[in-house]
Amino acid sequence: MIQSLYIAETGLNSQQKMIDVISNNIANITTPSFKKAQVGFAELLAPVPTDFVDSVPQDAGRGVEVNRVLQDFRAGELKPTGQRMDVAINGEGLLAVELADGSEAYSRAGRLQLDENGYLLTAEGHRLAAAIQLPPDSTDVTITRTGLVLARVQGGTELVELGQIQLGRFNHAEGLRAIAPNLYSATEASGPVQFYQPGEAGTGQLVQGHAEMSNVSMNEEMVSLMLAQRGYQLNARLVQVADQVLETINNIRR
Repeated sequence: MIQSLYIAETGLNSQQKMIDVISNNIANITTPSFKKAQVGFAELLAPVPTDFVDSVPQDAGRGVEVNRVLQDFRAGELKPTGQRMDVAINGEGLLAVELADGSEAYSRAGRLQLDENGYLLTAEGHRLAAAIQLPPDSTDVTITRTGLVLARVQGGTELVELGQIQLGRFNHAEGLRAIAPNLYSATEASGPVQFYQPGEAGTGQLVQGHAEMSNVSMNEEMVSLMLAQRGYQLNARLVQVADQVLETINNIRR
């Protein structure tokens, strides 16, 4: 009966983790380019002594645990913004950005802006790893579907090529670790990044003047939340039942 309490505890912890993940998904439903997370569970097992089961080795259930939180990189809806510095990825791929410590991370958020030196940044303030710099007098900035960055400079009439945006692709993107909304780092599960020109090797193309919306569905999340809350309630009920049984046993012994 004591074991029942421990099993219920694992259930409570796992369902609470699921509720936390779902709550974060819902909180970011209006965050452009946000990708929902999904929780994976694994059964906890413990070996049973063979003399208890007719000398046949078996495993006994000891509850459940969260063994992974995966990112769902299904594309969100693309919506026009009318802003020339906004680019959405129409398909797979991520933008590589440089963090303050010099390490590299990856993002789907293509709402770009310029820093004081003319370098392209994401809306969160992370410089693109490609280090594309626009001269101060740049006009008519154009980002092609294949990632070329063009602009008119010094009052010229012709568009000048200023850089190339590439997209990073992972064999197992769901294994990326979320380090902030719209920001991910590579892990052993995701594998190493490979860079391609947009539109190559299964990557999507860039769509200027558009932003990708969150891929969170409120209906799906509310159903998942209700199921997780119900699971939490059932495990809490198991704790109460186990406590009542233990109390009854103690009373019998008196």
